Amino acid sequence: MPRKPRLQKLTVFLLRDGVSRDAALRAPETLVGHQVPSVSTRVDSLFLASSPPHAPAWTQYLDPHVVGDLGGLLTASSSAVLLFEAADRLFAITFGQGRHLLDSEAYEQDFGLKVVINTVAPDQLKSVDAKTIDETTLHTRRDVSRDSSFTAFGLDISRDLLRAVTGTPQDDTLAHRLTGSDALGLWTRAQVPDLAALAVRLLAAYGSDDYKRNFDFVDYLRPEKRAGRLRDLEQVLVDALKAREIDDAHMAAPEVLDPLDLSGFRFSGQQDDELDADPRISAYLDMRDPDGLDLDRLKTDRLIAVRSDGEVYRQWQVYRSLVYEVNLHGDLYVLTGGDWFRVNLDFKERVYDEVDAVPRRTGLPPADPGTDEGAYNLKAAAAIDGLCLDRKLVFDGGPDRMEICDVLTRDGGFIHVKQRGSSSTLSHLFAQGMNSAERLLQDAEFRLQARRVIEAEHASFAEVLPVDRPQDPRSFEVTFAVITRSSRSTPLTLPFFSVVSLRAAVARLRAYGFRVSVAEIHEEAA
Repeated sequence: MPRKPRLQKLTVFLLRDGVSRDAALRAPETLVGHQVPSVSTRVDSLFLASSPPHAPAWTQYLDPHVVGDLGGLLTASSSAVLLFEAADRLFAITFGQGRHLLDSEAYEQDFGLKVVINTVAPDQLKSVDAKTIDETTLHTRRDVSRDSSFTAFGLDISRDLLRAVTGTPQDDTLAHRLTGSDALGLWTRAQVPDLAALAVRLLAAYGSDDYKRNFDFVDYLRPEKRAGRLRDLEQVLVDALKAREIDDAHMAAPEVLDPLDLSGFRFSGQQDDELDADPRISAYLDMRDPDGLDLDRLKTDRLIAVRSDGEVYRQWQVYRSLVYEVNLHGDLYVLTGGDWFRVNLDFKERVYDEVDAVPRRTGLPPADPGTDEGAYNLKAAAAIDGLCLDRKLVFDGGPDRMEICDVLTRDGGFIHVKQRGSSSTLSHLFAQGMNSAERLLQDAEFRLQARRVIEAEHASFAEVLPVDRPQDPRSFEVTFAVITRSSRSTPLTLPFFSVVSLRAAVARLRAYGFRVSVAEIHEEAA
């Protein structure tokens, strides 16, 4: 009985409709072409590139300290792309570093991902790569010890962008295992003459809507990778900044900072004493001639966070610190953390509708012109007979010190306040509200230490927090209040991903039984 061909790992790209062979390759004139008769007898199908043998770069580090000659160590690299047609489409299979021989504009985004989620059994997933999108972005890879359902990976489908999936196909004649992102990685016994027939099946899987039964959320938001579209978006951003059309833009430090160690922000080119409590896009534009504003300038200039002792705390490209939204060609695009994302408009409207339906807390006063969070929290506490707990931290032996809330009310209201363009990202506000409420329910030591903090400020408020676990979480209300100067029509005037984070926080708190409300605090004109 003849032996089966051994399993071979192949990396497959689907080229965009209408892309020619020459257009698919970055520098076809530098490659060596070969005919592959089982693929085509008319044109070259296999394209090779290689580097001559050379000493590894790391030998320069070791060589001066080693007895004897390391010159005999040589390395080389080889790359290949196999191009072939199937079902009137052009495919590429790459070997070695062959993907770098392809023009990144030439192939379909998410081809591999769509093939995998259309063909794997929903309970036969092995690993998932995801990004949690926010003003700060978390990259994760989650592997399970055996094939499992999607729920085993613990992703939040409203906030986690699926980047790659590995699993076992339901039809084992398609492949032994599949991994998909833009490219498709598959372990197969198919030989070169069989590739066209395999590609026809892959193309059918790519075009299927079967994934919507279990993975419809992948269409909610996707990273934008097309170089041409990115250039268009960057130009729209620059034009808006030049014209000071900034209702849909704001600036925020792209990571969470400790407010106790933060004095303020300035931009490169400003004097050390020109600090703002929060980064303001208008302050940046004031220091730049519109004629000199371009993408290079946004990536050269720095937003600088300054410590309370006057030393530089952190600094980032201004471009990475911008949060911007724009509708273009019928899609919503969002810039955050230096990356652009395309958002499904139906998903956006569903998110906005759910957050708009969250009850509004009334009675909080407007913010004074130019106020900071500390000053507003004192004003709000006085206006509603509450207790200001801003920067009154609980330390119960855990890894972090935590604020109970910014303003505590006598009837069990935990009010958390943040400015819309805050130095500490809005996602931190929502996380603070969730963590404080969870600890109230689950952690006796937290309740004890929190009561001590409250009693030190005003003894009559100490009984708001129970000694024992609350029997009815509905007796407490968590409020997220946002101070804003913006007139945007989005919920609380927030950018899209902040609304997504707020929606997730509301759902989680309600699952614990807490009442949740929001408040939009407008800063009065000077």
